[in-house]
Amino acid sequence: MPIFASKRFMSAILAAALSLVTSLAEGQNKYDVLARVIQPYGALFYSKATNKAMQADVILREGPPTAAGILNQSFRVFLQIPDKLRIETLDPQRRIVFCWNGQKVWVYPHEFLAGIVAAGPRPERDNRIPDFHIPLKDQQIVWIPALFQILRFESASDAGTPTWILDFRLTPEVAQALRCEPWTASAIVKQSDFQVRHLRIESSHWTGAIDVLACQFDKAFPSQTWDPGPDLANEAAPVPPELFASALESIAAIAIPR
Repeated sequence: MPIFASKRFMSAILAAALSLVTSLAEGQNKYDVLARVIQPYGALFYSKATNKAMQADVILREGPPTAAGILNQSFRVFLQIPDKLRIETLDPQRRIVFCWNGQKVWVYPHEFLAGIVAAGPRPERDNRIPDFHIPLKDQQIVWIPALFQILRFESASDAGTPTWILDFRLTPEVAQALRCEPWTASAIVKQSDFQVRHLRIESSHWTGAIDVLACQFDKAFPSQTWDPGPDLANEAAPVPPELFASALESIAAIAIPR
C-alpha cells in the first residue's frame, strides 16, 4: 500500500474507532456483537498469536453463473497464516482442489491447469507469491470492527436457535481510503457462541452466499494437509508462481462467491 494511501487508511481507522467508542459509551451493543464475531478471525493475524489456522466447512448457496453446477454443495477451506490455503469440494464425484503452500501451488485435477494457463499472464522474472496479511499492526487489530458501519441489528431465530442478524459495510471513510467497490454483507450469528451460520455479500456486480456448517481454529495443521496425498498425486498438477493469481481466481469463480 502506498504511503499516502496508508496514512489515509489509518486516519479513517482512527475516525471510525472514535465513532465506535462513542457508540459503546451510549450503551449500544451491536458493535460489541460484531467485535465478538470478528475476534477469532482477526486474532489469526497477531504476530504472536497462538492460533494461526482455521478450518471451515461451508455450503455455497449463491454465486456467479459459473458456479451454477455446484450450488448447494459443500466445500472445505483450510487457511494457515501467512502463506497456506487449501480449498476443496467434498463431493467425491466432482473433486476439485486448489492448494497454496508458500511458493508452491498445485491443483486437482490436472485438466484444471489448462484453463489457468490460458487465462494467466505471461511469466515474469522473480514473480514471488506474497504472504497473506492485513495492513495493521498488532495493537491496531482490535479496531477491525471500527472499519464497519452496521446497517441493521436485530434478534431472530434460525431453526429454533436464537440468532442475531447483522447487516454491515465498510464505513464511508474506510471505503474511500481503500478505493474499493461498495458492498454490503448480511450475517446470521448464533447468540450462544457468536458463530456465523450464514453470510451473504452483495455488490453491484456480484452476489455470493454461504452457509457455515462448522468453523474451528487451531495452532497449525499437519504438514500433509498441503500435499496431494497418494489418492490425488497422480492427477495433481503444479502451478507456476506467476500463475497463482489466475489459479485463485479460477477456483473462486466456481467455488467461492466473489
